[in-house]
Amino acid sequence: MKKIIGESEPIVQLKDSIERYAKSDVNILVSGPSGTGKELVAWNIHLKSKRKYENFVPINCGSIPAELIESELFGYEKGSFTGANNSKQGLFEIAHNGTIFLDEVAELPLPAQVKLLRVIQEGEIEKIGRRQKLSVNVRIIAGTNKNLTNEVNNGRSREDLYYRLNVVPLDIVPLRQRGDDIILLFDYFIQYFSQDLDIEIPKVEDKAKEILLNYKWPGNVRELRNVVQRLILNCHGTINVKDISNPMILRDHGIVKEETNFNDLYQGQVLQLKEMEKIFRKKYFQYVRSISSSDSSAAEKLGLAPSNYYRMCKELGIK
Repeated sequence: MKKIIGESEPIVQLKDSIERYAKSDVNILVSGPSGTGKELVAWNIHLKSKRKYENFVPINCGSIPAELIESELFGYEKGSFTGANNSKQGLFEIAHNGTIFLDEVAELPLPAQVKLLRVIQEGEIEKIGRRQKLSVNVRIIAGTNKNLTNEVNNGRSREDLYYRLNVVPLDIVPLRQRGDDIILLFDYFIQYFSQDLDIEIPKVEDKAKEILLNYKWPGNVRELRNVVQRLILNCHGTINVKDISNPMILRDHGIVKEETNFNDLYQGQVLQLKEMEKIFRKKYFQYVRSISSSDSSAAEKLGLAPSNYYRMCKELGIK
């Protein structure tokens, strides 16, 4: 699936941002929980850019052992070390004139971060065993499910690299915050896998859809995709509540959207409206910041100037 499916406000804004940012070569940092589609966003940026006819090279930085990451990214020359019987192109060479997507970029070890910073600054890579540097022209899109500001503060990521990658931040919200997009995606996957397996598209009962809408989707779109595959293989023409409720299909299906019980929270105590508004604003500011890659991104989501955002955070006791 290469198309971004959804009509919710966060997804409409995301599509608009992709259209705008694809026109330039600026580095982009795509943030969001695992399974939300960061690689899909990067692929769409590539397809809408002037580099669309060149290579799109995705790499999961967390899946490669630390001792191999530099040779994977930058390659090596024949004979440069024991076992190097042939020269190897690095992924940056393969992505020359195209786009490279560094997923889970926070997992890069610090030595590799130093070399990546040099690539961004100089447009050159240092292959193992090669004396001369090699020029590359690559558009870099990075992805992370971590708060990189925290990673920098804890010494696990370089601050200078963070600012080089985070020229333009793009945030993807969790699936549970996308409302009816859940059903749009569910219907899309139902049609896709039914056609793939050459079976009739099953009907879906309304109550089954209600369970889907109320489920928290901890695995996001990836989990939804897997759920549909399991349903297609196990249902018999119609998907009903019993099918959805099967623990082999949907884990913890009893979890529904949280509803605030003020009596339980405040045990009968009535707070002044001003005090209650402050509590709500503080929780909302903290929530928006938790799904944003930076303070400026959070301020933009809230429709505030960065200076006003910072001032209000101090008033709420967040800063």
